[in-house]
Amino acid sequence: MKVTRSAAVYFAIQGAGVFAWWGTLYLYPSTRKYFALEQHSETSLLAFWMADMAFIGVGSLAAAWLCATDNEFNNIASWFVTGCVSYAAVYTFAFALMTDNGWLGVVMMFPAMIWSGVFSVGISFTKTMFRPADDSSAKWIIFKTFAQIVIVWSMILAVFPYLITIVEDKIGIPRLAFPFQKPLAILLFVLISSLGVYSAYVMSRIGKGTPLPLDHAKNLVIAGPYRYVRNPMAVSGIGQGLAVALFLGSPLVALYALMGSAIWQLIFRPLEEDDLAARFGKSFEEYRGKVKCWIPRVRPYQIEGTLASLNSTDSPFGRM
Repeated sequence: MKVTRSAAVYFAIQGAGVFAWWGTLYLYPSTRKYFALEQHSETSLLAFWMADMAFIGVGSLAAAWLCATDNEFNNIASWFVTGCVSYAAVYTFAFALMTDNGWLGVVMMFPAMIWSGVFSVGISFTKTMFRPADDSSAKWIIFKTFAQIVIVWSMILAVFPYLITIVEDKIGIPRLAFPFQKPLAILLFVLISSLGVYSAYVMSRIGKGTPLPLDHAKNLVIAGPYRYVRNPMAVSGIGQGLAVALFLGSPLVALYALMGSAIWQLIFRPLEEDDLAARFGKSFEEYRGKVKCWIPRVRPYQIEGTLASLNSTDSPFGRM
């Protein structure tokens, strides 16, 4: 329900934004030059008005209403809107590649495509997104975890930021630059990444699973970094993104990292915590009440109990 309510708010904003954007282009023709897809022509841009307003605008408002009323068709509406936004985003990107115009529109469309898509996923796969890892050796679980880290980090922290900086240069957004910027960024990245790697190792060793929702930990992990903050890997991921933004001096990459934190906070965190509450009940509820999601504790959280509670002293990993 938390994700559905957030989706309702997002789709309402998106639908209203579409009508406001086209109203601005109509009332203030001077703004069209920032979004025109061709030099000396507004035809290719203005030809989108009917499809945008009918499918993305009205569709988003309809999806918002269906989500707000928890209607059974809300997932269909959200995927319809996602498809429309994705088509417009990719078409605009292809047009910009051909004409080297309209890059500001690309910057606006792709986040809309991502947000629509992740909300659609959150609404549609609430009950099937989280699956416990199969029984296997600790070495195999750790291998899977670090294979995921290599793949995900390569895409999210290298490929995507690089593509973002290309678009950023097309728009003409200036880069941040100051003395010792890159060494500082590297140092921060290494420190923050160490937290992520250590947290993933603890999850694999104690939780008997990986960070991937479809292969998640079978045991409640309250050890190592998890005694200070509920999801240290999410904290690490956002910090890594901001460190990459600092290294590149890129404002858009910084926004990209912050958008990732908002997506996790509004969509995947509620789903994950609902799953944990359903599986571990009172143990997780007590843990959630004592340990915050983003702000670390000064002193580590400690549970006095049995092996089932997986506290730091009784866990199979030993004191951490």
